[in-house]
Amino acid sequence: MPPTRRKPSGSTARAQQTLAFGPNSNKVTKPSLPAAGKKKSSLTPTDSARLQKAVADIATPSPDPEDDYPPLPEEQLESPRALAIRGQGAAKVEDVKSEAEEKGSKVSDAQVKRYWKSKEDERTAPRVHQRGLSVNEKILRHFDLSSQYGPCIGIPRMKRWKRAENLGLKPPVEVLAVLLKEEKSGNGKAERAFMEGLLTTRLAVNE
Repeated sequence: MPPTRRKPSGSTARAQQTLAFGPNSNKVTKPSLPAAGKKKSSLTPTDSARLQKAVADIATPSPDPEDDYPPLPEEQLESPRALAIRGQGAAKVEDVKSEAEEKGSKVSDAQVKRYWKSKEDERTAPRVHQRGLSVNEKILRHFDLSSQYGPCIGIPRMKRWKRAENLGLKPPVEVLAVLLKEEKSGNGKAERAFMEGLLTTRLAVNE
């Protein structure tokens, strides 16, 4: 028995093309679709007003978000390490200053000479180009080249020593003793690293 075809229902059946017979046999008629009715706008006057306001807000440039917030204090703009390098607060720096200067002022000239002799004994060959320098100047230049205490360019030697002490790097107290003696004698050039003087002179000559 041949299988029977299921007839689609009238609501879901797809309209098929039909052939016309007679004088217009070549004409093919297509089913016409019902004309779609015009959709009515569902926007109410309130919605239209809200839409116009939203468009106006988009067209108007918004203020800079930085203007809505107060500027951050200088302490918050720097990293904790930068604050530590600067001294980690005035009170702590003053404590280090008083204790360090009191300790450095008690260092004798004999102790300074023993310190430098120990540095010379660590070398396998004598230093060159330092025959005309004093022991104090040799100690200060050696401190300039000690990179473990931070850069020596752009910072006074006294401030560099105190910064290293504040960071727990334990700089030699003999260096502080030499700086205090040079400051007491009125030698302001002792605060400046020798390498910084060379760089500044070279830049002045090139200009």
